[in-house]
Amino acid sequence: MDKEIERKVGKEINIKKVNTMIGNETIFRGTFVVEGAIRIDGMYEGNIRTKDLVIVGSTGKVKGDIYGEAVVIGGAVKGNIFAMKDIVLLSTAKVIGDLTATKILMDEGAKFKGKFKRASEEELKALFEKEVNTFIEKEKSSWEW
Repeated sequence: MDKEIERKVGKEINIKKVNTMIGNETIFRGTFVVEGAIRIDGMYEGNIRTKDLVIVGSTGKVKGDIYGEAVVIGGAVKGNIFAMKDIVLLSTAKVIGDLTATKILMDEGAKFKGKFKRASEEELKALFEKEVNTFIEKEKSSWEW
């Protein structure tokens, strides 16, 4: 799938090195606060907040909201997706939830049930300041002893 992602969005989204991964046979519940790109090939329940790329691989399943600079879905998501840039639904994607971004790219075969809201960069910056940046700083400070 990496080649497909690069082909689809390589020019528009800076594909960065993934520093956090939930593997194919992994099940995880909780809140993910990530300071880099994350890829999910297993099952995850909870919200994801990052200022970077989020990839849900073709075997990945997510129940929860996703916030990311760009979001690429190849698997299944039940939850709302927010992206500062693009949301990409590959042909294997199944999404139940609302999408909010400046642009959505959707392959033939992708399944989507929900609403798409095209938001301005200013709206998204305000949303991410409240829902991502503030949340990340709060979580970091809770680890200071």
